[in-house]
Order: sequence, then structure tokens, then C-alpha cells
Amino acid sequence: ERFFRPLVSALHDRGTKVLVEGIENATRLRVALDGGVDLLQGYHLARPVLAGTVFDEEPLPIDRLLGMDNNVVPLFG
Repeated sequence: ERFFRPLVSALHDRGTKVLVEGIENATRLRVALDGGVDLLQGYHLARPVLAGTVFDEEPLPIDRLLGMDNNVVPLFG
């Protein structure tokens, strides 16, 4: 993580868009977002689909992706 943000910044300085693949959990998503990347890809965001497949283009709430909307329900009161 220590080297990630400066690397992204250096690429942005060169006019490059930064894509991060392998976003498979909320922690990786947070690191990528904190690093200032432009594009994200991974199972945590969406499963792969076949070319030509119709899919929902509605944006997903970031709180849901980061796990911030998870409610804890006590099983024993």
C-alpha cells in the first residue's frame, strides 16, 4: 500500500488511466479507491459475463461494496 498511491500518482502525471484488476473483497476495493485509481475490475464488483450479454448498468452503492451496510443481528438476546 505504501508504494501504491505514489505509483498511481506518477501514472496520472503521465496522463495514464489506471485500472486495477483482482478486486475480490472490500479491503482491496478500499486500497484501490484510496490510491485514486480510475477503473476497477473484480469478482467483488461483478462476475464475468459472456460478450453480448445484457447486464444492469446501474451504479452500485459504495457502502454496499465496502460492507458498510451489513447489519449485525443478534441470534441470542
